[in-house]
Amino acid sequence: MKTHFYKLVLGFLITLFALNLNAQDYEYIPMVKPGVQIWTCDFIDCWDHYLFRRFALTDEDTLIDGDTYKKLYFFTDSIFNPLTAECVGGLRENEQKQVYYKGGDILGGMVNQGLIYDFSLSVGDTFPNINPYFPYVLEVKNIDTVYYAGAQRREFEIGELSDTSSSPYIVAQLIEGIGNTQGLMFDMYLNFTLCQPQGRNRCYEHNGELLYHDNPSQDCITPLYGLRDIIQEDNSITLYPNPARKEVNISSESIINSIEVFNSLGQKVYQTDIKAKEKTLDINSFSKGVYIIGVNTDKGYIRKKLIKN
Repeated sequence: MKTHFYKLVLGFLITLFALNLNAQDYEYIPMVKPGVQIWTCDFIDCWDHYLFRRFALTDEDTLIDGDTYKKLYFFTDSIFNPLTAECVGGLRENEQKQVYYKGGDILGGMVNQGLIYDFSLSVGDTFPNINPYFPYVLEVKNIDTVYYAGAQRREFEIGELSDTSSSPYIVAQLIEGIGNTQGLMFDMYLNFTLCQPQGRNRCYEHNGELLYHDNPSQDCITPLYGLRDIIQEDNSITLYPNPARKEVNISSESIINSIEVFNSLGQKVYQTDIKAKEKTLDINSFSKGVYIIGVNTDKGYIRKKLIKN
């Protein structure tokens, strides 16, 4: 009888020690931290338009409306270069583990400005809604501790407050120090639309070290879909003639900052910086085939398909 009692006590002490050790191992990892962070994200909207997006958060300070933010860049190149990437705004995080975004709503599926992450919440707490078009109230349904790249991080499962079922629909999964698994800037409220768009945080890197990779069979620098699967997604950019043989004219409702051309292998074959609403490209030397024209304007980055005859 005593032996059985001692075994129960020993088992309890071992369990308690393991729990304490686990608690000691955990340390909050902020979203906004020193160094350069890079997220590689894929986005497909309701019309099957595909957007390849990479974001970089740097140590550079920028003052917006009296608050200091870290600069957030958007780019599509394989290597981040702040001189060629587009600064879309900034992120800041306070001592309450709340992350704020300030900048332009220039990319499809991006969150609105304001509080976009709150890692101080507990199960049952409601998540602030900054999207005026969706009247849903979201709450934290569950919090798990996950292990990524040598560190424990808490993962928040977000669902609708009114969904009280035993297996609620999970709208989003948010990981400390990494963000939304659907994309750093993905608006989780889009999951309530009839034609739910698809978002994905493919990779996350900090100071050149890959810390999150949802599918190791895919790299972090190549668009997910082939160029033939990318559909023209924005009428604010016009290509004509298309198909074209010698020249193609590019016109925009906004100022064009730069133009990139990618071949069917995803390789960049041309790039130029301009400051105008129109540009004529000489494509006479290009081989016949399908190309993607990437146009960076004051309103965002848009891709168009071009056929070279």
